Amino acid sequence: MSNRQARREQSRQSRPTRTPGRPSGGSRKTSAPGGGGPDWLSRPFLLGLAALIIVLGVVAGFAVSSSGGGGDEEFVKKLEAGQAAFPKELANGTKVGKDDAPIKLVAYEDFQCPFCLQYTATQEPDLIEQYVKTGEVQIEFRHLTILGTESALAAIAGQCAADQNRFWDYQNKLFLVQAKAGHFKDEKLNVGRFTIEKLKDYAAGLGLDTSRFDKCLDANEHLDVVQDQVRQARQLGITSTPGFVVNGSPMGSGAPADMEGWKKIFETVKAAANATPSATAPAGASPAATTTAAPAPSATATATRAP
Repeated sequence: MSNRQARREQSRQSRPTRTPGRPSGGSRKTSAPGGGGPDWLSRPFLLGLAALIIVLGVVAGFAVSSSGGGGDEEFVKKLEAGQAAFPKELANGTKVGKDDAPIKLVAYEDFQCPFCLQYTATQEPDLIEQYVKTGEVQIEFRHLTILGTESALAAIAGQCAADQNRFWDYQNKLFLVQAKAGHFKDEKLNVGRFTIEKLKDYAAGLGLDTSRFDKCLDANEHLDVVQDQVRQARQLGITSTPGFVVNGSPMGSGAPADMEGWKKIFETVKAAANATPSATAPAGASPAATTTAAPAPSATATATRAP
């Protein structure tokens, strides 16, 4: 049994049983802000960080159907196809979809999370095609940096791209980098794919205003945004990625096994909205998520080097 399979099996055995109707926050809880342990997101820590911090994520066992499975080669094709069909006219920062969409879906992700890669490649394009383009759903990407320094650097870079309304192009690029590196089949964290220089190169390749982007990234301009989003996720009980919130109600961590799962969730939300003033999302996610038992780290002010 490989190390990765062993971690999955250990996570399956330790994962608590969910109570029907109650949202789940993932396999384990991270330390709450101000509650013991170092604050990995503090600016003094970032500025004083001299060595690469690697937080090993415990990958929860995944249960996906054949329609949601696949591997990195398939993910590359799906990401490229999804980007080609992406409705740029509906993009607004880290959101895609109309502001008056009745269903608001928030996805908490980490750019180094293999299951976030899987969701982004296999489900997000279908969500956009079937629900966002029709005006039913608006998707918002938020950051939950749980897998190390490069996760947080990538998160800040994503926000810098959002300043130019190019977040979704940049998000796709980062996950495409991971897929081409075989990240889903052979997960490797903080190995130099998301150093400051690499992140700048990706922005240049996409045609962003590099002067503006580089200045933003060098100054950690959106560190506060990333910090706030990590805190929000913790407050919602989401400690694993990907984690989802529907109309303000946390689903817990892990995407549904397939698009039929999303359909059932949205139908439940619509039914609840018709019956009550506010919609409540069911805890319908599968256990496909990456989690960690440590506080979430963030970026360092200097470029990260591969070991």
